[in-house]
Amino acid sequence: MNKEPEKIADSLSEINGLEIKKNYSLSRLTSIGTGGRAKIYLSVARVGVLRKAMKLIRGPFFVLGSGTNLLVSDRDFPGVIIHLGGGFRRLRLKGNKLTCGAAVPLARLVQKAIENSFAGFEELTGIPGSVGGAAAMNAGTHITELGDLVETLWLVDTAGIRHAFRGGAIRKKYRSSLAPVPGVITSLSFRRLPGADPRVQTKRAESLAGERKLKQPWRERTFGSTFKNPPGKIAAELIDKAGLKGFRIGGARVSPLHAQFIENDRGASALDILQLVKHVRRVVGERYGVPLEPEVRLVGFTAEELGDLEPYAVSTIK
Repeated sequence: MNKEPEKIADSLSEINGLEIKKNYSLSRLTSIGTGGRAKIYLSVARVGVLRKAMKLIRGPFFVLGSGTNLLVSDRDFPGVIIHLGGGFRRLRLKGNKLTCGAAVPLARLVQKAIENSFAGFEELTGIPGSVGGAAAMNAGTHITELGDLVETLWLVDTAGIRHAFRGGAIRKKYRSSLAPVPGVITSLSFRRLPGADPRVQTKRAESLAGERKLKQPWRERTFGSTFKNPPGKIAAELIDKAGLKGFRIGGARVSPLHAQFIENDRGASALDILQLVKHVRRVVGERYGVPLEPEVRLVGFTAEELGDLEPYAVSTIK
């Protein structure tokens, strides 16, 4: 029996202000509804507490925000799951600067930014999840990504050291983390530039929200978009052309409404969904010669289960 998680939990329990839960169920925390138990689940409310915790954590860890854009294995996660709350939910406007904690819902940031004439945020309307999660994948559209708007990103690294990254130090790759080093993103700031009109932004945001409600399966259990768009192509169009809309493995199916979404409509297991992701990727690759890369973050699967998706997994289990 691996006693390392118990040792880590005992060490963490000495930190004031840290809420610790053992063998905590994750399935109720993910939007797709999968996930086993976390050996250690930490709820952190302050940066100082997070810094102390990161100094003690050994082995795999993962930050769980609002649970979107995630496919978590149904087996128990042997490491530490970190959840940010409390002070990480603060959103503050001072002068031309908007500072936002990583636990703030992205929708709340977008609304606040539009109300105060921060240009570009209207394009992020309707994207689910938290600000930290959006930063961890540079969420956005073909017009604007979060990385285009960030001025400063704060992060606590795996040694518990806090960093502030600005300008060229912030990574701005398509659907990749904005953070240049491993750790926990804690907050971001944005600067207001002249020229934005809240009335025009609001109209654009309302239009986008309406389009997404019509075209995306927002009533179903999904994790959001499954694949990144290949250069010069649209993943949903390739999946649709391959005749995969409605295709099912177990309780998981490709949405009949939008081919980029996988639905958990019949109590799907995490492996049902993973096998469906792999099947869609294989069929599109064979028919069109396009290797689709997953946008969804894969957590807690073995290398054997992942197969050729292993290089894209956030965390693998031996």
